[in-house]
Amino acid sequence: MKSNKVWALLSVALVFGMVLSACKPAATPTPTPRPKPKPTATPIPPTATPELDAISQIDPSGQEILYWHVSTKIHEEVLLELIEEFNSTNEWGITVKPEYGGYYGDIREKILAAIAAGSPPDLSIAYANQVAEYAEAGQIEALDHYIASQKYGLTEDDLEDIFPAFLETDRSPALGGAMTSFPPSRSMEVMYYNIDWLMRLGYEKPPETWEEFKEMCMAATDTEAGTSGYALSVSASTFAGWVWTRGGDIIAPDGKTAIFNSPEAVDTLTFLKELIDGGYAYQIAERYGDQTDFANEKALFAFGSTAGLPYYAQAVADEATGEPRFEWSVAPFPHSTAEPVVDIYGPSICVFRTTPEKQLASWLFIRWFTQKEQTVRWAKVANYFPIRKSAVESAEMQAYMEENPQYKQAFGFLAWGKGEPTIAGWETVRGLIGDAITAVVTAQSTPQEALDYAVAEANAALAE
Repeated sequence: MKSNKVWALLSVALVFGMVLSACKPAATPTPTPRPKPKPTATPIPPTATPELDAISQIDPSGQEILYWHVSTKIHEEVLLELIEEFNSTNEWGITVKPEYGGYYGDIREKILAAIAAGSPPDLSIAYANQVAEYAEAGQIEALDHYIASQKYGLTEDDLEDIFPAFLETDRSPALGGAMTSFPPSRSMEVMYYNIDWLMRLGYEKPPETWEEFKEMCMAATDTEAGTSGYALSVSASTFAGWVWTRGGDIIAPDGKTAIFNSPEAVDTLTFLKELIDGGYAYQIAERYGDQTDFANEKALFAFGSTAGLPYYAQAVADEATGEPRFEWSVAPFPHSTAEPVVDIYGPSICVFRTTPEKQLASWLFIRWFTQKEQTVRWAKVANYFPIRKSAVESAEMQAYMEENPQYKQAFGFLAWGKGEPTIAGWETVRGLIGDAITAVVTAQSTPQEALDYAVAEANAALAE
């Protein structure tokens, strides 16, 4: 049965070829206007109980473990440096062998194929919803016992140092709240805006409501000048933020039912269609076209991940001087809720079921990689937020924030964070959401029709 399930999952992967744009998911650090979801399991205490001490008895010495990653260019360069440092300094003689597995959609397909063949890697980078698929096939080693191990686990100080919301993202509802992966860092979805342009239009701050957003888009639109309010890049993560900031949701609390054809979701796409039809927004023609048009002052607003901050900064910079050609920043999404809601997401590292020794060796690498010094180095190159408070408070990270004010600004939005579903099938649902948005924008369907169809397909996929 597991083999059939794995091949079914692989089929879905090959059909839809999903990639996350940022993926992805995190939990709410402080209350939002909706009740804060409760963890599905009691967090593991820092002190191991006798029945968990079996982990402390394992000897990981001399293990060689295979790590599949998605990093390229400067990200891969720093990752390989960190892995080499771990290999040469860890006391057990553990050797991590890194291997590039393609981007997130590619590595997912590769892992599903490896699971079907009975040869998964020892550990891999993945979004929590992808890990849920691997766990459904019985291939993921839960990390709770490792975290609680007296010898190899996290101390009470460690657990207090890590932002709790980041950890909750990796708990699996389907497995009773088990920790199925561990986060090295997190990103979020934000609104990019041109400060100078807004001031020329007579506005002193970015829009806080969707009505203000539409008003500013209209003011920025000039057919003769070729300018518009908003450059649309179709994204399920952006859609989630649009719906949440209207008080709606994407998946029901049971984690099994799609509900993104609600009045709030229909209002979202109706609003977007009005912007498109009025000429106040347009869909980009090529990948990263929103970033390019924003930098060329053809669009006042864009939505995207904070991981893109360095690329926006580079695009806005004057080639001769290196200085920004205009002042810009980021803000949370406009909202009709009492407080903003921010989509927080990011990839984590999961451990596959192999041998007790390899599993422990994999955990020890994760534990080292997410310590203060390493998480600072990784956060700076990936432009994600480090998971530890001590890392954020470090002199190195504080200096980085001062040098990158937009990054610092975005960090302040974490209090409004909410995460996307961490369920198997979310990859498929994301694709259906994207199709619905495109159908509405291109006038192939009404918002209600597009969302009703997408929800029916999503629920069929989630029921498999």
